[in-house]
Amino acid sequence: MAVSVPKRLRLLAEEAPPPSLEGTTDKLMSLPKEILDIILARVPFERLVRFCCLSRAWRRSWESVPKLRVELPPRRSSARVLWRCAAPVRSFGSRFGHLLGTTTSRWLRALARKRVEELTLQFEELAWFLPKPAVVLGPAFFSCDALVHLHLKNCRMPPAQPGFPGFPKLASLTLSDVALLFKCGAVQLQHLIAAAPDLAVLKLKDVIARPSAEHDAIEEWVIRAPKLRNLSIDIFSLYRDNGCRIAQELRLLEEASISIDCLVGTQDFLDIFRGIAAINTLWFDAEATMCTVNPLEDITWRFENLRKASLRVTFCRLPSFMAIVSLLRCAPHIEDLNIKTRDTKWSPNEVEIDEDFLNSEIQDDLISGLKCVSLSGAKYLSNQMCFMKFILSKAGSLQSFVVTFHYPERDIWYKKACKELAECQIASPQAIVRQNFTDDWIYPFADSTIDVSATDDDP
Repeated sequence: MAVSVPKRLRLLAEEAPPPSLEGTTDKLMSLPKEILDIILARVPFERLVRFCCLSRAWRRSWESVPKLRVELPPRRSSARVLWRCAAPVRSFGSRFGHLLGTTTSRWLRALARKRVEELTLQFEELAWFLPKPAVVLGPAFFSCDALVHLHLKNCRMPPAQPGFPGFPKLASLTLSDVALLFKCGAVQLQHLIAAAPDLAVLKLKDVIARPSAEHDAIEEWVIRAPKLRNLSIDIFSLYRDNGCRIAQELRLLEEASISIDCLVGTQDFLDIFRGIAAINTLWFDAEATMCTVNPLEDITWRFENLRKASLRVTFCRLPSFMAIVSLLRCAPHIEDLNIKTRDTKWSPNEVEIDEDFLNSEIQDDLISGLKCVSLSGAKYLSNQMCFMKFILSKAGSLQSFVVTFHYPERDIWYKKACKELAECQIASPQAIVRQNFTDDWIYPFADSTIDVSATDDDP
């Protein structure tokens, strides 16, 4: 007769810990400490802690590993694990729920003691329509003076104590949905950037720097970073002007991403573009609804180093489209041009762009150096088709032309577009023309490539 085992004993047996490695030859622990530290430092943090529980000899070995990278899952509320780490901690990253905002002070105090070099803090949004983030960082944030990389998202920065020296070792700074809602908040942000002489990467998205009680007040602040190589400024129009300016030309700047439609048509906008004149890669948003004038029309200088440009435009709105023309005029050495669009056929302000208009606005010498051109989000619309045919027929140095249509493969408009482009006269004999289709409203990651020579001529 079989004897049934009580459920409690069965569960204990199933959850029994892994067998101990005591008494066996421990080849890992016999390695030199320097090599062992390198191995353990490369294991993901959560796995490392569980891994070291396999043996009593390993149990506390992770605590003495220098330069650990601590990545914790969201909603972790205890900072005790940091106090057990050896100093310094190389990097710390976590996503916090808004209910854990009051616990960040404990984290920051521990991180400051451990000389953290890379800090990534992301906080959940309460609601997208709220005018400001809810979580306020504790004053211990300013004690992390060993920071080299700082990334903050959806939080509020408190005022620093007088005499705050900044983060002098900072090499990259990313602020996304960060607010400094106190008097002289703009001055503090300006100082934070200027106090880092080796700052190479600066990314600012929807940064608010003004007192919360003075919604219309604008405190201008300037970016002073002589060694900056990568700059991104994105100001959502809901927040209006946040006062960000560029004091002088950033001569070492290589890449820039600019989306500041609230300043289009102003001298401040032109000053920002004059400050980034040394770039070789540009991403610019000319699609914004506030873009009622050509944003690049008044640029009188040249971007001599610019080789690659990515623009977001609307072909049916003339001011947005003319940004392409103006960029080609002021950047005569562009070789790689990427264009993204989200045109709709039913736009109330649609304008017609024909071949005569393009010939009058875009001289052959403006596109003679183009080697790679891509257009994504395209549709079978007259303005877009006219522009694509113009580029194919005029760019004599073209090597690659790729267009991604916002249609499924079997759509009649996709087939018609492919047929017209296949029949188009191509000025460059070495050009490779490829047409893609996308089902991103059904399958977000679907993307296929079809050679123009293999398309079906039957619509």
